[in-house]
Amino acid sequence: MHDYYARYLPQMALAVSVPLLIVVAIFPSNWAAALILLGTAPLIPLFMALVGMGAADANRRNFLALARLSGHFLDRLRGMETLRIFGRGEAEIESIRSASEDFRQRTMEVLRLAFLSSGILEFFTSLSIALVAVYFGFSYLGELDFGHYDTGVTLAAGFLALILAPEFFQPLRDLGTFYHAKAQAVGAADSLKTFMETPLAHPQRGEVELASTDPVTIEAEDLFITSPEGKTLAGPLNFTLPAGQRAVLVGRSGSGKSSLLNALSGFLSYQGSLRINGIELRDLSPESWRKHLSWVGQNPQLPAATLRDNVLLARPDASEQELQAALDNAWVSEFLQLLPQGVDTPVGDQAARLSVGQAQRVAVARALLNPCSLLLLDEPAASLDAHSEQRVMEALN
Repeated sequence: MHDYYARYLPQMALAVSVPLLIVVAIFPSNWAAALILLGTAPLIPLFMALVGMGAADANRRNFLALARLSGHFLDRLRGMETLRIFGRGEAEIESIRSASEDFRQRTMEVLRLAFLSSGILEFFTSLSIALVAVYFGFSYLGELDFGHYDTGVTLAAGFLALILAPEFFQPLRDLGTFYHAKAQAVGAADSLKTFMETPLAHPQRGEVELASTDPVTIEAEDLFITSPEGKTLAGPLNFTLPAGQRAVLVGRSGSGKSSLLNALSGFLSYQGSLRINGIELRDLSPESWRKHLSWVGQNPQLPAATLRDNVLLARPDASEQELQAALDNAWVSEFLQLLPQGVDTPVGDQAARLSVGQAQRVAVARALLNPCSLLLLDEPAASLDAHSEQRVMEALN
């Protein structure tokens, strides 16, 4: 999009203004040469537009191929160890090679249209300049006798027209050079338009504020949880969860336990009724409601740079005493002295410097540091060894 606004649009203004100024300069000395330039100039943008009709579609296909290749490569990179263990390395290399070949073909299709556009520009530019030169040549030979206001075709008029003729077409040629930027922008804008016009899971945002001191009571009646595409993930559900109680969701894999937690977090839409202290969840302000929540999932996400920053993610203004209490309660202090920089140790990409159990304890510390009315736990002890599971459950209890 940058090239479209920074190069194409300014060049379009130059492509209109500069040729007009040159015609104004040539017209008083020879109107025939000026008319030749004016008559041939529209042919260039006309054929550029004809070629560009296919360029936008080609760029759109190129963007889709690039997105597929990027996602494909990232998924394989993350699962590299698993692929090696199960002997799928060569097969996945071939899969990436196939995706790369598809992207190469799409890119060559775009370049082919770009070269075709440049060829058309050069052809009509050369043809137009040649027509001006032929006109003056035959005029000097006495074969043509028009365009000179009955004063004769002077050497100065011919010299001026032939010198300015290439400059007349230069802005149009530069516009053709940047025309691919417009095609790329159209392709990108279509993708953005599709994304922006996708209906939200919650098309209406509530504005009701929930008092921060209120305990939370949850009531569900004929509740159906739906995906962003409208598919039913769980339901019908009917339950009442009074404030101050613990509830355990038990069910087979895929029965909708995580979906219910995501609906309570406001990340999934629902049909029916889901009330918080008698107020429909969809009527609550998402920001106000999430201040009452804290969350620990089965796959801890530690996006911040250091261990300290990750624990302080929800409460960056917490004091050192509150931070230390959360670290102690979550048993993070047990392994803190093993880290090279203690609580300020960078956790690395995907928390690579921590084990799964250690990362889970950091996530628990983050949840404990944030006072909440509702603590949502999605299998927080999954994939943990016995010692880490014991520590995590002790912290949560």
